[in-house]
Amino acid sequence: MVKILPTLVALSATLSVVLGHKHHGHHASHDFKGLEKRATTAPEPAGCPAYAPIAAGAWPTLDCIPYPQDPQVQAWLKLVDMTKVPVYPLSNDGVCPPTTTTLPAAQCWWTCQKCTAPDDITFCPQAETWGLTYDDGPSPDSPRLYDDLKAHSTQATLFIVGSRAISYPATLKRAYDDGHQIAIHTWSHPSMTSLSNEQIVAELKWTEKAIVSVIGVTPIYWRPPYGDVDNRVRAIATQLGYKTSIWTDGFDTNDWNIPAGTATPQSVIATFQGWLSKIPTMPNGFIVLEHDLFPAEVNVSINGILPIAFADKSLKMMPIARCLGDAKPYKEGAGTFSLNGSPAAPASSSAASGTHTGTAAAGGSTGTSTAGASTSSGGPTIINNSAARGSAVSAALMVGSAMVFAVVPVIF
Repeated sequence: MVKILPTLVALSATLSVVLGHKHHGHHASHDFKGLEKRATTAPEPAGCPAYAPIAAGAWPTLDCIPYPQDPQVQAWLKLVDMTKVPVYPLSNDGVCPPTTTTLPAAQCWWTCQKCTAPDDITFCPQAETWGLTYDDGPSPDSPRLYDDLKAHSTQATLFIVGSRAISYPATLKRAYDDGHQIAIHTWSHPSMTSLSNEQIVAELKWTEKAIVSVIGVTPIYWRPPYGDVDNRVRAIATQLGYKTSIWTDGFDTNDWNIPAGTATPQSVIATFQGWLSKIPTMPNGFIVLEHDLFPAEVNVSINGILPIAFADKSLKMMPIARCLGDAKPYKEGAGTFSLNGSPAAPASSSAASGTHTGTAAAGGSTGTSTAGASTSSGGPTIINNSAARGSAVSAALMVGSAMVFAVVPVIF
């Protein structure tokens, strides 16, 4: 089994606070809530700067909900007919009301009503087919996961946070070149039902823009953070051309609870092992929720879950688009994705170079991500003095990863 020293747990918990890595689908507890959410009137959360127009070639503040009044967002809003978007009250950070029976059935709120819409992607059609997914990357530890998957000729669907995409562009580009399906996971990882219509557009489109700037193609698939989606959010995402993908009910590994200290690698592996007897009896395949943001999440995957899965020859692991038979998971077509598992050669493009240069905000460091590491030759252009927040996120990830390897080995 896995032995993780207390130092790792403490470190992961600290990183959870810095990054606001909340509980997926479980909003009753907010012990590790780092990013405050906007109220209905959309005030800026604590730690995020006041609004200023985003300059050409720059990005919103890392891990802050982008402002809808920005001219770029105003242009994107023209893509959505708001008269076709149903009206429901904004949630309080995705937290369910005391009595869910008061919610209208037509809202179809996954978090509180466990309701899925007909177009939601929640399983793979073919039995014993595993839609392999990882949320919240890329991170400094993502290359270790990519290495392990590549060694087994396996690809996954990677749901990318926009703030991480511009922080680690070369890592994202590497994932795309390896043939993984790249998908959208919002800019700042908020509870989507807590946002205004305009904020929803901003979160999705800024993430799309960040991903396109790195890999040169536009993802069609997206996953709401915490699975927090209702028919209002769906209507906006659908008009923007996105397919909503969640995960199969009961197939959450709970790996996100390891950094929070409320789960252990052993409990996560036990959860996975418990599925193995259930899977052969299922009429369809399944989609599993995993993450690659923190070292502990990657560790439990490559040292616990994946070795068991690779040894079980009955399981067929693949990206969601492949299990659905969708050969074109990007607006431009296939990209490097293929249905047979062999990544296509990436097209040469300056937009897909995976390198962003420029000046960081005041007080921040500069750096260019290369193969998941950071050097000192330049960094993503970020506005609104975001370094106090965004650079702290990236620095915490880098320091945390380094400490895990240098001080806290994982032993089986």
